[in-house]
Amino acid sequence: AAAVTRVLEQEGFEVLAARHAGHAFLAAITRTNIDVLVSDLTLDDMTGESLAGMLRRYHPGLRSVYITDRPAPHAGGILVRPFTRDELLHELSTLALAAISPAS
Repeated sequence: AAAVTRVLEQEGFEVLAARHAGHAFLAAITRTNIDVLVSDLTLDDMTGESLAGMLRRYHPGLRSVYITDRPAPHAGGILVRPFTRDELLHELSTLALAAISPAS
């Protein structure tokens, strides 16, 4: 998590980091806008997908990237450890392009 935070901050992203899903949820609902959730797919007390669903109630445009140790049956938004800085940034770029695409 620290490496992801460091990369994102170096790239100019404003990062809200939290150690637990509950802390992330509480911190995120006090923000006016959150664009992207980068979360482990499996958390201690819930899934990253569950956390994203809860956060979308407050941030309807939220997009997600999930990190996992093994490939998951998802179409996209998944980074399998170990991944590179470029792979992380590519996934975020893909999300940004999807957000402005007329098809979305």
